[in-house]
Amino acid sequence: MVWVFIGIGLVLAGLFIYWLLVTTEGVFLGRRVVVWLYDRTAHRYDRIKEFDPADERYLVTIPILEMLGDRRSPLLLDVATGTGRVPHDLLADQAFTGRIIGLDASRPMLEVAVEKLTAAITSGQLLLVQVPAGQLPFPAQTFDAVSCLEALEFFPSDEIALREMVRVLKPGGCLITTRRAGLEGKWFLHRYRPETEFLALLKNLGLRGVRTYQWEVGYNLVTGRLPQAVAWPNTHHEHVA
Repeated sequence: MVWVFIGIGLVLAGLFIYWLLVTTEGVFLGRRVVVWLYDRTAHRYDRIKEFDPADERYLVTIPILEMLGDRRSPLLLDVATGTGRVPHDLLADQAFTGRIIGLDASRPMLEVAVEKLTAAITSGQLLLVQVPAGQLPFPAQTFDAVSCLEALEFFPSDEIALREMVRVLKPGGCLITTRRAGLEGKWFLHRYRPETEFLALLKNLGLRGVRTYQWEVGYNLVTGRLPQAVAWPNTHHEHVA
């Protein structure tokens, strides 16, 4: 009987560790653990995700292009760019004629992005920066669009990160992001935001026309836009050029 309880205990411990390190990717252990896990998997990340070019055009490129509309030479910020998913897909499309700044906290992830996107970096279409999302090193009203895909739930505070993303948007600029949905989202416990709460947060941050769409399994795509006239307080953030 004792061995039965020991076995049950080991199974429960294994499930807990799996939830802690795999399901929620270390988020409840702090930002350093999350970054460390991504550091460790960086060179296998694209194989793990199994990105399909046709799906990526539908999931990433088309939504961003539609939000940008007819803006000429737009400047886009991709937060938590990882191995360069958004830059890779967007710069491959001739309809996108702008520039992208991608940032991530994991150096190994950015190193993979550099290997994939050397030509875009050399041509000046892409700049990669190693920095966390909590305090973006850009002045207010810098970007025509900000994207942040499959990442908000791993930040120490999604609200602080979103507030920074909205701050750096130009008037009329758009935000394209994702939220965890369904059972997968609820595994994140208090970090999970129901759809109504998430949309209300974006509206409170000043976005208008906020909409949500079914996206990948376990995720919704959420978009919103700043009004044309936005007044921001003076900031002292260092500009990265």
